Amino acid sequence: MDNISFDHRFYNDVRYLIMDEEKSLNNIKTRVEDDVSKAIWKEYGKTTKDWAKYAHEHNLWYPTTVYKDNEPFAYIVNTDKTVHIKFLNEKLFWTVGMVFKKENSDKMFLSEVWIRSYAGKNDEMLKDLLQDQHLVFTPKGNLTLTTETIIREPSVKIEREEKEAAHPVNVSQNWKNIPKYGEYDELLDYESIIKPGDLLKGIDTSVEPSADDQADEGNGKNDHPWLPKDWNKN
Repeated sequence: MDNISFDHRFYNDVRYLIMDEEKSLNNIKTRVEDDVSKAIWKEYGKTTKDWAKYAHEHNLWYPTTVYKDNEPFAYIVNTDKTVHIKFLNEKLFWTVGMVFKKENSDKMFLSEVWIRSYAGKNDEMLKDLLQDQHLVFTPKGNLTLTTETIIREPSVKIEREEKEAAHPVNVSQNWKNIPKYGEYDELLDYESIIKPGDLLKGIDTSVEPSADDQADEGNGKNDHPWLPKDWNKN
């Protein structure tokens, strides 16, 4: 992936912005102050980078914002038990979310995926949301899918549907190495992680594709028709 960089500033998913260094440090401190002593924070909380390096080494909470061509692309949060990643669009709405559970000191398992689509008409994320898909996996290959579709006319209501795979799915690609500090490329290659085919075999993941989607699929242009179009366009 070309022209990728990162820092450890805080992503605010209410204001849809990446906070500056000072505000990021304040937010990080709020998150971790019950887990570390004042002396530790005084020594390692001078910059977001200082904290991230210490936190990674000691399996503590820290954030990472990834940029593609200098634009926010993804937001990663490391905790003692999980690694979370959210992919961001041009409005800094998150469009795809993934949660990996750390199974041991080396390996983690992709246990949850969220896929969101938006109308593109509102500047507030939840008010613009059209559909939210939530996939839950187990290491044994169990898969459930919950789809919430927001109907806004004539009044707002949510249609909820739950499905379960008829048989175990292939979750071999759900297993990843826990990333070393600064080495996030494998997490950013979403196509190798949340792809259709074996991953979703045996479960009806969505409504029937539109004529445009079918045309794209036939032309080989849409390798992931179950993801929203331009889900991470910057």
